[in-house]
Amino acid sequence: MERIRVQTARGDISTCFWKGPKEGPVLHWAHANGFNGQTYSRILNKLTSKYNIYAWDTPGYGMSETGSYYDAVNPVLGYSKDLAALITELYKKHKSKIVLGGHSIGGSLSIMASEHLNDKVNGLVLADPVVINYYYKYFTKFFGPLGYDSNTVKLYRQALKKRSKWNSFDEVLKSYTNRGIFKTWKEGFLYDYLIGGTKKDKNGVHLSCNPETEAASFINTEKITTPNIVKNINVPTLLLVAEFGSTTASISSFKKLKHLKQVERIRGGSHFFPMEQPDKLISLIKGFKYYS
Repeated sequence: MERIRVQTARGDISTCFWKGPKEGPVLHWAHANGFNGQTYSRILNKLTSKYNIYAWDTPGYGMSETGSYYDAVNPVLGYSKDLAALITELYKKHKSKIVLGGHSIGGSLSIMASEHLNDKVNGLVLADPVVINYYYKYFTKFFGPLGYDSNTVKLYRQALKKRSKWNSFDEVLKSYTNRGIFKTWKEGFLYDYLIGGTKKDKNGVHLSCNPETEAASFINTEKITTPNIVKNINVPTLLLVAEFGSTTASISSFKKLKHLKQVERIRGGSHFFPMEQPDKLISLIKGFKYYS
């Protein structure tokens, strides 16, 4: 893996790169909220027999700085514009269409960006994208004052409470190992996530994505990632959905798509199935027939 910086119309973006075949197709992978591109190294490295692969760090995550384009009111919408700007530059570089893939909100951002990229996208690989039913934002708006908490509101509050500083890398690695969502991850994924998502300074080691940034994206998803984002998909699409705790609602919206190639529920997988069943994901991506 090589870490590069791509200058786009919306700023400088740190991006992980894995070199594939000289004339091979290009795949961009977008990470889940709070994560970074390097988190998925053990998957993406095994796709280089077919693809040249890029995996960005969303501005404010990993090694990418927030920048002047950060939209505090609609950060998810802003990130989709950042991603579209990055893909535009990759398209110019390779002079070929690009397959957009992503996990969780990374899948949602890939959908949203693809709508504005015209003929620059070859297909979509969506690993449990965040698509929230319309009514949740109204429940939060009208019943929140009465004590109702949606899952996104709960995640928002949890993110704000996250510890973000430690004395050393070994300390943060130990504090995360076999805890919470990381209990089910295959060996190595947690290490890659922390290597790509922490920074060291004179005060110790801290998460490069601060809790406030992560929380803002969680609370914003109810407004932005509704089934409306699905309606305008017009490229071949592979949809992968977790068996347990999926964040992909309104699967019926996907099934209405003309270009939907495959829907597969990952048996035994949680929302973090890419880290739990990486070989399954690798196989499905390699087999994706994205040409229309």
